[in-house]
Amino acid sequence: MNAPKDLNRPGVATRFLRDLRRDCETHPATNHLFLARCAVTPYTREDYATYAAQHFPLVAVFTRYLENLLLRGPDSESKHWLAKVLVDEYGEGSEGRDHADLYRGFMRAAGAQDPLEHPAVLVPEVADFLRTHLTLTARAPFLVGLGAVGPGHEWSIPHMFELLIEGLRLAGFKDDEIGYFTLHIAQDEDHGAWLEEAIARSAETAEGRDQIHRGAMLSLEARYRFWGGIQRVVGRWRSPAAHLHLPQRLRERCVGLLSRVREKAPLGLLDGLHYRHALTLHDVLALAPSLVVPVEYRSGAQKAQEAPRSPLAS
Repeated sequence: MNAPKDLNRPGVATRFLRDLRRDCETHPATNHLFLARCAVTPYTREDYATYAAQHFPLVAVFTRYLENLLLRGPDSESKHWLAKVLVDEYGEGSEGRDHADLYRGFMRAAGAQDPLEHPAVLVPEVADFLRTHLTLTARAPFLVGLGAVGPGHEWSIPHMFELLIEGLRLAGFKDDEIGYFTLHIAQDEDHGAWLEEAIARSAETAEGRDQIHRGAMLSLEARYRFWGGIQRVVGRWRSPAAHLHLPQRLRERCVGLLSRVREKAPLGLLDGLHYRHALTLHDVLALAPSLVVPVEYRSGAQKAQEAPRSPLAS
């Protein structure tokens, strides 16, 4: 049975969208201390190369989130906004260069290694961000995923990137070197307008509004953790003892050992453990099919339908 629409409450969707935008723009993730520091701290190109190596996986995987949702959209109207954004992401508004390619241009200007030839070792918060959004868009209710990649991204990224751009210019980057960031601010204004149309239809019920809001907040909570990880890795790079990197090196050795053990273990036995400690973007994507949806991502209907299972059940 479909949830009742709030037809007797004119403007409820409008108020919901207004409040949700405010929640996204004022969230601690959107106003993280690292971003504030970027705008005033004279970081170097090398500092931004360290940041970019961790940020590139988010850029490279964003279309995967949209494709997940496009396949799961309940009707053509629900898919319309997703398809329009995907066209931009594939390069429609950037002379045929997709956004990952634009970002690689920025990385070259920063002096970073090519991320396709030399994949970065991901800090835990970056792997967590990727896992969270792969789960939200592939396994959580559709509107939770829409809230994550819609308001959770499109209404927060322009504000975050404005602060980053100030820092990039302070570091001496030219406008043609940071085109990925300036393009996003321009494109996300359009994406935000398309998004409001898509969400307005889905915000006619209390359940729909709850799922959209929950997805946006789960995304921003993961984003807050992401910026914390970036702040730590850039700070470590800038420290006088940066050449040591002992915690990260120890983690690399441990996960490398786990990878080798997993290859010899029975199929699937160690996938969950390896996934939680994945080192690279390739590791995260390779193990994505084994995702388990956390309870807080699920809809009320999903929770009600799930019967208790024995831990030994296959």
